[in-house]
Amino acid sequence: MKQNSINQSVIRGGLWFNLYDVVYRIGLFLAILTSFFNNKLKKSLQGRKGGVDNWIIGKTDDRPTILIHAASYGEFEGVIPLIELLSDSGKCQVAVSFSSPSAEKTVSSTKGIIARGYLPHDLLYEQLRLLERLNPSVVLVSKHDFWPNLIRAAKALDIPVIIINGNFHIRTKRLLPVIRSFHRSFMKYIKAVWTVSEADSVRVERILSGVTELRALGDTRFDRVRQRAEQGKKRFSELKKALQSEHVLIAGSVWQPDEKICWDAYKSIVKDFSDVKLVIVPHEPTEEALRRNKMAAEERGLSISLFSDWDGGEIESQTLLVNEMGVLADLYTVGWAAYVGGGFGVGVHSVIEPAAHGIPVVFGPNHYVSYEAGLLINNGGGFVIRKREDIENLWREWLKNTEGYDRASNAASEVVKSREGVTKHIAEMLSPYIG
Repeated sequence: MKQNSINQSVIRGGLWFNLYDVVYRIGLFLAILTSFFNNKLKKSLQGRKGGVDNWIIGKTDDRPTILIHAASYGEFEGVIPLIELLSDSGKCQVAVSFSSPSAEKTVSSTKGIIARGYLPHDLLYEQLRLLERLNPSVVLVSKHDFWPNLIRAAKALDIPVIIINGNFHIRTKRLLPVIRSFHRSFMKYIKAVWTVSEADSVRVERILSGVTELRALGDTRFDRVRQRAEQGKKRFSELKKALQSEHVLIAGSVWQPDEKICWDAYKSIVKDFSDVKLVIVPHEPTEEALRRNKMAAEERGLSISLFSDWDGGEIESQTLLVNEMGVLADLYTVGWAAYVGGGFGVGVHSVIEPAAHGIPVVFGPNHYVSYEAGLLINNGGGFVIRKREDIENLWREWLKNTEGYDRASNAASEVVKSREGVTKHIAEMLSPYIG
């Protein structure tokens, strides 16, 4: 493709961009200091340092290149169906950027990507170097990890930026008066915003200009979780048999506050329903998280085994501790009901992964960041708890009342099934950029 010339009026920016550049550099300096005590942050900063020079770029050709940015593992998982569809079409090449180390391994192992790497630090010259090297026909940003100088650099090079799967939750700080004014200074450069819902469109409209196309198209993540549900049936069919129970509770992506609730509730439940088993999956299976959960089982007199020790035979222990990353979305296939962590802290994690397997989903009160959690609650497939007794009462009710359980299970499944097909729609909308 022909290299675009640089629009100098965009490069000059203005007051907001000048202020942002100063604040960003200060924030970067503080992040570097903090990284000495945070390995994940340190790895992210190291990955972003040097910008496009650290990218892995394969053999390219004259077909248009689409650059897709997904901040972390979760966001990247959601765009895999789109990457596969675009790549399989043969009409374009796909490059992927990410911000978090959590995405690196999965991006590296995904077929159909001709270039990949960390998104550079949000310094204008670094973003210009990336875009000039890749020369994409369009930049797609999944969810809400859009960076002002990335958008500014794209505008300077006349490369359209489109936000897909746009999610702007009800408590977003982007709508606060001063922050809203800052966002309007660079969001005017965005070609289109395709949100997950009409409600998200209404919220984001307040920081857009009249020239930006705004549509509610849905979320490609629904297509992905359905893929993972099918994969899970094949991948863990033997594990399902090995657990020897029709009532397996999956506690997925749990943090310490979640763990205590689930362990206490399970200890009470298993006294009356001895066949019930618990599979617990820490959000990050660090040595500390594994030690903590082993101790939790021992303190409550519960038997526990490690997922990595499973040899294919029957699992006799009451609980199974998963010490591997990247398996949870498939693992829900062995479950009867799910608890998704994060709702007592950082914000609830993916609730539609278990829903895609047709099991009811329970989570904590901090769920406003999740559009999908609201869908599940409204449809009768998702349930909010605030204390251990809440989840215990739900599990007991479902164990006693199969009709109530079936309604919740079907409702959860329907939320996902009724929202499939977004990937194909978005691919069709991108046809002007891939010829």
